[in-house]
Amino acid sequence: MSVHIALLGRTPWALVNTYYASVMREERPKEVYIVTESRYSHNLPKITEAIKAISEAYGFSPEVKTLVIPDDDFKEADRVLKNLFSELTEKDGDIVLNMTSGRKALVAAAIIHSRESKVREILYMALLDVQFPNRPYMMLPKHMQVLKNFLGGENGR
Repeated sequence: MSVHIALLGRTPWALVNTYYASVMREERPKEVYIVTESRYSHNLPKITEAIKAISEAYGFSPEVKTLVIPDDDFKEADRVLKNLFSELTEKDGDIVLNMTSGRKALVAAAIIHSRESKVREILYMALLDVQFPNRPYMMLPKHMQVLKNFLGGENGR
């Protein structure tokens, strides 16, 4: 089973655009987990809608789940992400970790606990010109967006 774990911080477009880029690279997850802190949870409905719309446009419909962690709570972030990665490992999940928008507490915990899982990619999309941060993926020139897989393999595409 393919799973996409997306970490949400203060920039919703960063999460959505990285997901869009991964879908354009043929990723077709069965489940998408959006993990965020309380202060950003008000963005979850529109991000969930965006994930579903992008997926449906490419002919698939993943189950979208959300996990909300108290603000700046490294211990809770560690516990929640440890449980998530452990559960996905038991299900034999093939995981893509999208850390572009994530805050440090979430990113640190996710990377630590991803080591024991079948993580295929750890993605970060750099926006080379921050003059246009809040635009959909397809409205930004491709040369301004660099998709990096921190586990190696082919970047961008």
